[in-house]
Amino acid sequence: MGRTGRVVLGSALLGLGAWSVVPDLIHPTSTDAVVNAEVVTVRAPVDGQLAARFGLAVGDRVILGEEVARVRAMRPETGRRDGLRLELAAQRKLAEALGAEETELRQLDGDLAGRGTAYRNAARQRLALGRAEAEAKLRTSEAARAVTRAKLAIKQSLFAKDLVAPAALDAVTAEDQAAAAEIDSSRAALARITSEAKAVGRGAFTMGGGDDSPYADQRRDEVRVKRAARKVEIAQAEIRVAEMTRQLAVEEELSARLSDAVLAAPVSGVVWQRFAAEGDAVRSGDPVVGVVDCDKLFLTAALPKRYFAELKAGDRAQARLAGTDDPVQAVVQSVRAAGSAQANTAAAVAPVAEEGADVVVTLAVHDAKLGNRSDNLCQVGQHAAVTFRMPALKPLVDAVAAGVLNARHAS
Repeated sequence: MGRTGRVVLGSALLGLGAWSVVPDLIHPTSTDAVVNAEVVTVRAPVDGQLAARFGLAVGDRVILGEEVARVRAMRPETGRRDGLRLELAAQRKLAEALGAEETELRQLDGDLAGRGTAYRNAARQRLALGRAEAEAKLRTSEAARAVTRAKLAIKQSLFAKDLVAPAALDAVTAEDQAAAAEIDSSRAALARITSEAKAVGRGAFTMGGGDDSPYADQRRDEVRVKRAARKVEIAQAEIRVAEMTRQLAVEEELSARLSDAVLAAPVSGVVWQRFAAEGDAVRSGDPVVGVVDCDKLFLTAALPKRYFAELKAGDRAQARLAGTDDPVQAVVQSVRAAGSAQANTAAAVAPVAEEGADVVVTLAVHDAKLGNRSDNLCQVGQHAAVTFRMPALKPLVDAVAAGVLNARHAS
């Protein structure tokens, strides 16, 4: 074998040795990845005593909305409910009082209407009688005038013949003038009564002190105004009663719910942790049950810090769970420094970082079979090996390749 052959053989052997480690350089692998999930914590809404569902234990599967615990409030808050009850009772009393007053006003209105009708009927009857009296008086005055006119004619004839004294003629003349005045007075009285009758027909009264309406009608007008105002107040009171009844129903429902508060599963998944047991005292806001959502599993992996600038969201990867042969496809969601304040503090499992591995990578997985086993908590906490399908060390590989080419050209 010549010199050239030995060089080619050595290069091949060197290339095979290098190629055995290049895939690990191009596709960095983390053995610290774990299957993870967000823990949704159910907290006590009130201070009280916990009465957990019988048989509920870590690993039990629950569905969205299912009861996971119950808290019996020690001192349920009833101040607002009691206040609404008192206010509602007061409003109902007010509505009853306004209704009773409106009933009395309606009765008074009816009484005044009857009195007004009686007054008008009496006024019409009185005017009719007055008219008849005035007409009779007018006829009497006209008859008396006819007598005095005849007497005056006789006296004037006798005076012309010097058969009577002037005084006698003057007396008869004065009597005739008085009879004429009486006729004028009777006609004026009749005209007045006729005018009053027409006014009464229009609803106006001019007798009895000059009022244009009877006292009963005036009082009835006042009562009508009050009735209109009471109707508005009654309607307002009824609206307030209806609204307060609705508020009281809501408050009583809330009070009943808080006095025996039912805690429901916020997601479908498995019970990850129980923070208290049946009979324990809890305060408002205390954690009671933690549930992991098996439909939203993700991976968390710990990598050396040199990969912080190389990996980015959207990079593709493969994960192989411990004890399985089928790879799971994954996509990088975030790359954060270990201990970052932005880290997902609700994650069920924190990745164990080895020395120098202080970059935490979160990956979304798209495999519905991962979380279909609740007996092992949907595999949350299971270790996995992740291979990132991106040339994280591509600059180094390019440099090595460039060096090989330069060596070949130099030879």
